[in-house]
Amino acid sequence: MRLVLLGLPGVGKGTQASLIARESNTPHYSTGDIFREILKSSSLLSRKVAKYVNEGELVPDDIVFEMVKKFIAGDEVNANGWVLDGFPRNKRQAEMLDDLLEEESHRLNFAIHLTVSRNILVNRLYGRRVCSNCGAIYNLSMNPTQKEGICDKCGGMLERRKDDSKETILKRISIFESEFLPLRKYYQDQGILIEVNGESRVQDVFNQIKERLEIGQERRN
Repeated sequence: MRLVLLGLPGVGKGTQASLIARESNTPHYSTGDIFREILKSSSLLSRKVAKYVNEGELVPDDIVFEMVKKFIAGDEVNANGWVLDGFPRNKRQAEMLDDLLEEESHRLNFAIHLTVSRNILVNRLYGRRVCSNCGAIYNLSMNPTQKEGICDKCGGMLERRKDDSKETILKRISIFESEFLPLRKYYQDQGILIEVNGESRVQDVFNQIKERLEIGQERRN
């Protein structure tokens, strides 16, 4: 099964994508992880990406797609599908993904949209902390570390991302919402959009997703 997780920053896409991937025994690819992996290399693609990142600009769709394609295209690891979060972010990226899948005689099964109210989202993002060493993500209220300020996985120091100020968070939400409406309609028109309320506990949200996927599969079979 090939799935994409959609939603505003902070809705829990990465968490739910990991749970789905574990349950279905398929790879989970996050654009954040993909970016970090690409930037570690000394390839031409890495230099292209670094140019935009260092200048604080959005990486163009074509380059983002080139990065994602390196991980999800072909490969026996992906034979049974994958779970992708952070991509696509707009309709053009969705069309590029569909074209790639068509070339490989595959299709996207479902697009899962996690919804969370703006107030809750701002509080989640403002309380987010990231490990400066391994990139693991925590939240002061929802997913705190065992030892304050220290990563549970590698012992690295936690920090707040520069773009997690309240002003920047609201700006990012506005930009995302304007780009997301056409993307939502794109998948809705295909009949593969699943919308799930992401405000509940992690396990409750996951249970909702599993139930909706089972119903969706029955309808499409």
